Amino acid sequence: MGSKQVQEPEPNLPQKLPTPIIQTESGISIPAVQSSYCWSGTCADYVGGMDLLEGHTPVPVLVGEKISIDMGIEIPPDELEMFEYVDNRSQPITSTGGTFQLPMEPGTYYYRAFVRWSSPQDSQISLGDTSFAFVVRVVEKK
Repeated sequence: MGSKQVQEPEPNLPQKLPTPIIQTESGISIPAVQSSYCWSGTCADYVGGMDLLEGHTPVPVLVGEKISIDMGIEIPPDELEMFEYVDNRSQPITSTGGTFQLPMEPGTYYYRAFVRWSSPQDSQISLGDTSFAFVVRVVEKK
């Protein structure tokens, strides 16, 4: 008898584009600004980089605090890449499971995230992706 390959069903992602829930470890909510995405058969392309955050007020947060990003859906993404803008250039930063640590140096920091859900059969096939940006003002503890 030959072996049969069982195909895993595709994860059932919600029809509505997920909205990230971004919070500091002390419970401060940070609003995200939607950027480019492909979701439920619709793709949208937005201006990138820091231009996307123009006119948005940075949220004050404490130096060194941890930030967590939850996409608010049951199916975890296969990929979550974080970037920080330094001198108007995007640089990757290390995050673990959607959590990363803010700098110890006070100042205004701009971040971008790219999140993707892939097919279990072929990681090259995207079932949906989204990107967003946010800005924080890191301040000293009082």
